[in-house]
Amino acid sequence: MIKHIVMFRVADTAEKAKQLVAMKSELEKLPSKIPQIIEYEVGLNFYIAPQAFDIVLVSSFESKETLQQYAVHPEHVKFIEFINPFRIEVVVVDYEY
Repeated sequence: MIKHIVMFRVADTAEKAKQLVAMKSELEKLPSKIPQIIEYEVGLNFYIAPQAFDIVLVSSFESKETLQQYAVHPEHVKFIEFINPFRIEVVVVDYEY
């Protein structure tokens, strides 16, 4: 099994709260559209600190191959295109368990 963790930081603008809610909503739609997803959890951060990220995705996949299929799936690509205008940083950790 593969655990895929992604944290996003969004630009501090007047639209930030609205963008985070939209990101969460769009992420939560992906499990019904991408069959490779086994587990999928999305959370908005409430901890305020310089090192804190704004939103996290924790997901599981059967294998490295199914994670790669997810990465190039048209619905996932569409999500990435949606967030690119306002995301400023992304960190990823993928590991086997």
